[in-house]
Amino acid sequence: MKFFHYDKTLSIMKTPQGTMTLSRIFVPFFTEMLLLNMMGTINTLMLSHYSDDAVAAVGSATQLLGMILTFYTVIGTGASIVINHNLGAENTEKASDAAFTSILLCGTLSLVLGTTLSLAARPLLGLMHLEGQVLDYAVTYFRIAVQFSFFQAVTSSVSGIFRSYGKPKISVCVSLTMNCMNAALDYLIIFRPVELPLSGVSGIAAAYVCSQLFGLLLILTFLRKIPLGLNFRKKGPASLKIVTTMLKVGIPGGVSTISYNLSQVVSTSIIAILGVGAISTKIYVSNIVFYVYVFGMSLGLSTSLMIGWLAGAGKYEQAYKLNLQNLKLTIGANVTLSFLIFLLAEPLLGCFTSDPQIIAMGRHLMFIDILVETGRGFNHVEENSLRGAGDVVYPMTVSMISCWTMSILFSYILGIRMGLGLAGCWIAFAMDEFFRGTAYLIRWRSRKWTTKTVAAHV
Repeated sequence: MKFFHYDKTLSIMKTPQGTMTLSRIFVPFFTEMLLLNMMGTINTLMLSHYSDDAVAAVGSATQLLGMILTFYTVIGTGASIVINHNLGAENTEKASDAAFTSILLCGTLSLVLGTTLSLAARPLLGLMHLEGQVLDYAVTYFRIAVQFSFFQAVTSSVSGIFRSYGKPKISVCVSLTMNCMNAALDYLIIFRPVELPLSGVSGIAAAYVCSQLFGLLLILTFLRKIPLGLNFRKKGPASLKIVTTMLKVGIPGGVSTISYNLSQVVSTSIIAILGVGAISTKIYVSNIVFYVYVFGMSLGLSTSLMIGWLAGAGKYEQAYKLNLQNLKLTIGANVTLSFLIFLLAEPLLGCFTSDPQIIAMGRHLMFIDILVETGRGFNHVEENSLRGAGDVVYPMTVSMISCWTMSILFSYILGIRMGLGLAGCWIAFAMDEFFRGTAYLIRWRSRKWTTKTVAAHV
């Protein structure tokens, strides 16, 4: 029973915005990520009524888009760590400088990348071994989405600021609004109860862009109305000097995320060798098991936020114990939820497809995924805790080594060379998760992260 002992005092901390608890942070994080995943699930469900080719195309394009969007995490991650540490150290001016710089840089970078990458859509997606109709659909979706990535980049930046300032409910409100709008537009475009000028994959992409634009306008309205003490009108070139610190802690996290997402693109290209059915199966299963992922990641991000505050305030012992406590919660939840999903595999997969081969293949993957999600329990809490404390180089190194050796190399060896197919790829994913999780836990227990605080004390 000691394993499940929960100390509430570890999850309470005083901040400039008032007393914060883990539950007050976790619930909005979980709700927001759940809503964001629902957007993807809704898209996939509706596209499955259109064609399996469309599912494979949009899923593949979304992976590439996700990799591109992680360039903004270099800025966002750095800003979040700097804001959290400085709020913990009660230096609100430096926190405000980081928030201002984050929005400015994310907006500028998205305009450059959106224009450039839209021109290179076909050769980039061609690297994923997509062909014919699938490639055409993927190019269409990617070009539209990436050209307007400015909306998502700025929205994500401002959402991160609200979370760092202990106001995660704002992000939830924006996500809920975007999801409802996106779902409504998807329904109109795919099922066509009324005649619209948009249709198919291009229509789905346009619906995504419209929902992102509305989300941007909404969150900027919140930013103007809710007092955070940011004083953006008083900011000038001097405020941008903090970018050095932001990039110092943000680049390793961004590189790690980009490397992981790139490895997922390569993984999809390996799976593509197995055929369109294998890609569709992967996308359907990933959509379902992501709901397990959401719990662990939300708790990991909540832990990261609190540890950032605690590290800035010099409360290292509380941070240490909070991490280990939340690790136990995450592992227990991930194992339980992934097992329940496995038991419901056939009816859940049946929501997406009636193909018996895809359903049978997906059920096998969901059994193996119990191991994957257990390993992710370690990763979500330990990696985010290290980053939250400012220890960013070690997780980057471990992540890059693991995802390219364990995940990619063994996906090819087990899935293609040894003929295990998708099951072999999923075994490789489990190996990757356990390797990284174990390495992160060893680092956390060493307490070397206590020397990485980046707060500017006053």
